[in-house]
Amino acid sequence: MARILAKALNCADINSKGDPCTKCSSCVAIKEGSFVDMIEIDAASNRGIDDIREIKDKIKLAPTMGKNKVYIIDEVHMLTNEAFNALLKTLEEPPKKTTFVLCTTELHKVPDTIKSRCQVYRFKRATMPQLIEKLKEITKSEKIKISEKDLEKIALASLGGFRDAETLLQQVSDGELSVDSLVGMGSKEVYIELTDHLMSGNSGSAIRIISKVYEEGLDLYVWTGEYLRYLREMLFIKSGVKEEVSGATSELLAEMEEQASRLSVGWLLNAMNSILEEHKNIKTSFIPQLPVEMALAKIGGGEELLSGGGSLGIPEAPKQPTTSPGIGKKMPKDEKEEEEKEQEEPEEDAKPEKEKKNTPEDKEETSLITLENLEEKWKEFIKRSRELNHSLTALLKSGKPVNVEGKFVILEVFYPFHKERLESPQNRKLIEKLMSEIYDARLSLKCVLSKEKPKKLKTGESGNLTDLNIAPAEVVFNKDSVLEAFDGGLPLI
Repeated sequence: MARILAKALNCADINSKGDPCTKCSSCVAIKEGSFVDMIEIDAASNRGIDDIREIKDKIKLAPTMGKNKVYIIDEVHMLTNEAFNALLKTLEEPPKKTTFVLCTTELHKVPDTIKSRCQVYRFKRATMPQLIEKLKEITKSEKIKISEKDLEKIALASLGGFRDAETLLQQVSDGELSVDSLVGMGSKEVYIELTDHLMSGNSGSAIRIISKVYEEGLDLYVWTGEYLRYLREMLFIKSGVKEEVSGATSELLAEMEEQASRLSVGWLLNAMNSILEEHKNIKTSFIPQLPVEMALAKIGGGEELLSGGGSLGIPEAPKQPTTSPGIGKKMPKDEKEEEEKEQEEPEEDAKPEKEKKNTPEDKEETSLITLENLEEKWKEFIKRSRELNHSLTALLKSGKPVNVEGKFVILEVFYPFHKERLESPQNRKLIEKLMSEIYDARLSLKCVLSKEKPKKLKTGESGNLTDLNIAPAEVVFNKDSVLEAFDGGLPLI
């Protein structure tokens, strides 16, 4: 585009619409790269202030071949700040018959002071139909035999760029390679099959598809990214904007719509989130297919994740271990545990089902352990914590348990620093693990600040956290003890 603009500025026979003739000496010279008044600069390799100063020295010279001198600076965002500052004055007051064309793919990296002195034109990405039409013209003129389906894959992989699409087409035709092996994409039919397996909870069949893709030599990073694109298109169909779906025939689109009717939006969001979390790990993983397999194992949750169940596909939490006689009962959270409780308590069978679900007891969370049970083993808990971390023991000694709310042990502390340290992720993990071993229950810690100040235990002493907050004892000077300690005989003043 920059060269076309240079042709228009120097064309000897420009038409009324501003298009160059492409036949005059200037247009031909620009096309052949021999036009001395068009200077192309790669800012990625000529990005310093000295390069800009060299331009400023040469810019004063008048054009020799054409009517205007054109400076094309490609990847202008790569210039240093000093180079941009040196270019400011030139852009603000350029010499007559001189035009600067700054090209960039990352406009946000160009300083505002530069953009304010330029006319900014943003080019949109080419659409799929435009790319496919251009590729068809090339295949027809070059007599390249390739299916329309492969052209669609090339257009999709080029991400809206004509140059990238033409480069991919050249690689396929010259190297006689399959499009799938080159761009690392899979067909939508495979993605439909993969989604069916995940919907039915058949993670094994889904993982076998990944193994086959890896064995065929496809780029798993790209292949998984395209599956994310497929799930995104399924979300479009589910949301009623199927016109956003690209690269699908009418038969394939109908099959996608049928599959989307059996999915919930929650399932799609959960699936996309699981794949996004693992997608970035593919390139750094020792086993490239492992992150993808982990994501598919998370997604394949079974029939309850379909539109009828309305679940997000979040795995069910593991059951609590059996509690000791002194530990309180945990309220049921699923229908299976409700049925077991109903069998143990026959008197509740007479109650209507709706009444049982709406009782206040079901809404409140029963504590996993009583305060009395907690205090019985608290000294043992403090003692065991010393094996894990001495500073953690000191922090625990600085507070006292005052209550138990559900699965949270409420610990009263006197200072915000103690609360912050005890609730840090590292200490919280150690505390929860130790509580699980001692109290045989999944407990966590929650700290509250006391309204009272810690009681002074002795004169000059505050609290019992560490010896750092204890005032030093009064120093008593003893002449004989000093002589004995230092084995000296010098007179002491």
